Amino acid sequence: MKTKNMISAHCFIFLASSSITAAFVSPPSNPISTKIHHPLHQQLSSYIEVDESAVRDTSSLTQWAEGYGAQTVAGITSYDGVDLFAAANEDIPAGSAIMYTPANMFISSYGAKEEFGTLEKAEKMIKDLAGEEQFPMFYVFVKLLCEYEKGTESPWFPWLNSLPRVFDSGAAMTPTCYDCLPPLAAKYAMAERVKYINCKQALKEVDFISEDTKKNDVVTKWAYNVLGTRAFEVGEEMVIVPMADMFNHGSIPNVEIHYDEEGSCNAYTTVDVPAGSPLLICYANPYNPSALFAKYGFLDENAPATFCKIMDIIPSTENRNLGLSFSRMLFYHENGGISEEVFDVLLFEHLSGEWQTQKDFYNACMNGDVDTKAAYHQQYLGDVMGRLKKHVDTFLIELDKLDEKAASKDIETHTRIPKIMAHNAFVREAFIRVKQNSIDPVVGYE
Repeated sequence: MKTKNMISAHCFIFLASSSITAAFVSPPSNPISTKIHHPLHQQLSSYIEVDESAVRDTSSLTQWAEGYGAQTVAGITSYDGVDLFAAANEDIPAGSAIMYTPANMFISSYGAKEEFGTLEKAEKMIKDLAGEEQFPMFYVFVKLLCEYEKGTESPWFPWLNSLPRVFDSGAAMTPTCYDCLPPLAAKYAMAERVKYINCKQALKEVDFISEDTKKNDVVTKWAYNVLGTRAFEVGEEMVIVPMADMFNHGSIPNVEIHYDEEGSCNAYTTVDVPAGSPLLICYANPYNPSALFAKYGFLDENAPATFCKIMDIIPSTENRNLGLSFSRMLFYHENGGISEEVFDVLLFEHLSGEWQTQKDFYNACMNGDVDTKAAYHQQYLGDVMGRLKKHVDTFLIELDKLDEKAASKDIETHTRIPKIMAHNAFVREAFIRVKQNSIDPVVGYE
C-alpha cells in the first residue's frame, strides 16, 4: 500500500458531499472505545508482530470494517501478497460512491488529544525540537502505539494487523541510503527521519506507554511509518481513515475524497473506471516525485516532471514571484521540455549586476508584458542556456557517481538501494531528454 499525507490542491478535493447523492446509508453509530490501556497488564503474546519478516494478515479486514459501519463497492479490495490496494472489479461509472468510512473509525490527532488530554511535557519537547506544527503528528503516533500495546484487545487490531511491516520511506532509510541520493531527495528523506526522532524523543514524556515499547526501535519506527504514509492533513489536524488508506497514488487520479456533514469519509469516482483498473487518489504535488519518494517510499514513474535541481539560488520575494519553487522550476520527463519559470528565474539572477535591466525584466513578467519579456529572453538566451547546460552536464556526472556508490553496496544489507537507483534513473532520464531536446540544439554539442 502506498499511502498519503499531504492534501494538495493539485490532486484532492475534500468537500462536504451533500451535493452528491450518496449510495451508502449511514449505519447506526458503533463507536470504537478509546479507553487508555495500561500496557503492564498486557500479555506480550497478543502484541502485533511488526518486524519486517512478519506476514500481513488481511483476511479479516473487510469483515472488521463492515462491523464498524464501513461500506465499499463489492470486490474493490485487492491484495497481491505485498500491496493491499483498491481496484475496480467491474466497470464503475463516473460519480459512483465506492467507499464510506464513518468518522468513529478514524484515528486522529484531535481524537487522541481528547482521549489522552494535553501531553504538556511531550508538547514542550516537540515544540523545542520542531515547533508546534508537529503536535498533530505526535498525537497520532502516540495513539498508534497505545493501540499496538492493546494487541488483540484493540478495536483497531484487524486493521493494524493488515498494515505493511516493510517501508521504504525516508524515515526507514539509513545514512547509507541518504548518501546515494541526490541532494534534494536526500534532504527530503533525512527530514522524515528527523521527524521520527523528534516523536521518539518526546515519547519519553508519555507515562502510559511502556518502557519496553519506548525502547523498541522496530515498533516505534513502524508506528511512525504507518503515520507518515497513511495520514491526511485536514486543516491543522492529522487523520488516518481506515479503508480509504487503500487508495494508491496516481498523478492522474480517478477518485476524490469528500467528508459529509457528520465528518465521515466518502470516496467517489471522478471518471469512468474500467474493470481491472486501480482506484487512485493523488497524495501530493505530482511534479515533485522526489518528495513523494522520500515521504512514501515509492517512485511515481508516471510523474510528468521533476524539479530541475538548481539549488544554489538565494530565495527572494522577486524570484519566488517568478517561480522559484520545487514544484514550478521543472524539467519535463516525456519530451525534455523546460518550464517557463526556469528561464525566468535564471535570467533574473543573471541580470543581478544590471539593476535597471533586471527591474525592467521583472516588471515585464509581473505585468504580463509578453513582448518585452520575450525580447529579454532572446537577448540573453545564450547566457541562460549556457548556465543550464553546465548545470545539467554537472548533475549527470554527479548521478553517475551516486550510482557507482550505490552499486558498491550489498543489497542484502541495504535493501532499499534498488529503489534508490530506480529514483536516480528516473531523474537521469529527464535530464538526458532535457539535454538532448532543449539544450544541445540551442547551445551545441561539446
